[in-house]
Amino acid sequence: MSMDEEEEDRDFINVEFDFSAPCKTDHQALKRLFQQLFYTHAPQMDIGAMADYIIRLSQDNGIGTVVKVDDMEQVHDPYAVVSAMTIGVPGAEAAEQMRAYLVKQLLRGASGKALLELVQSASASSPLVMLLHERMINLPVQVVPPMLRMLYEEYEQGREEVTPVAPKPSHMLVFSRAFSADAFEEENAEATGLAGARKRKAEEATLGNKSMRKQLKQVSGRAPKRQADGLGSFHPEDEVMMECASHTYTFRFPPPPDAADTYEAPIFGRIFAIPYAQVPAVIKRVEEEWPVPS
Repeated sequence: MSMDEEEEDRDFINVEFDFSAPCKTDHQALKRLFQQLFYTHAPQMDIGAMADYIIRLSQDNGIGTVVKVDDMEQVHDPYAVVSAMTIGVPGAEAAEQMRAYLVKQLLRGASGKALLELVQSASASSPLVMLLHERMINLPVQVVPPMLRMLYEEYEQGREEVTPVAPKPSHMLVFSRAFSADAFEEENAEATGLAGARKRKAEEATLGNKSMRKQLKQVSGRAPKRQADGLGSFHPEDEVMMECASHTYTFRFPPPPDAADTYEAPIFGRIFAIPYAQVPAVIKRVEEEWPVPS
């Protein structure tokens, strides 16, 4: 048995998670999660306004969930968040900022033209809903299906409770991060000496102190799937959802300032749209892929 197999056969610690509504005390933790999601673009964005939006949406409309460790002795920061942001309805500064950000990224390449038109044409009568989700890299993917199910039900209930009933979104937008699968192939020969040490240190810092392939296999139950573009997803459920996407666009994040010294692996952003009518079926597929442990 290899060392990797021995490590994977070790006993796991059972941890109970608490699913709750985002609240004001979660503000800083939400900012950290969104700084992780938007990577090197985060300093250009008002991440605090995004956190405020999610907390306010939870308090006013009962939409959104955070996941924390269930611990009676102390209060923990959220390890994951899921919420929804309506694009196209005037009035929410955070939503307008997000729309401007998406447009800016989609203008960077000709392949984003169709998705750009979708985002630009969003309106109060034909809005888009953006899935806002991020979690710590080592949080098991099994927490995702109930989060998605609850979010969809909460959003639909909130939409139907207003008078007149709010129009259904045409699509659900998803923003996620991806990595170069080639950069983390276990079969590749590693650099040696100082260069190899720097590279391994950078990978550990970026990927939570373990290699990407091993880390994602632990939290998803399978090795990360390589897409046609040679990229793998930080969130394995994105691979399932992307199969139902009508529009997709991928761009490369600018490297952090110290990338040259640390051999920082390239990180990519992904934007994709799923027809809203297909969202229930997509959630069901995610639930079937990663059923909640009994």
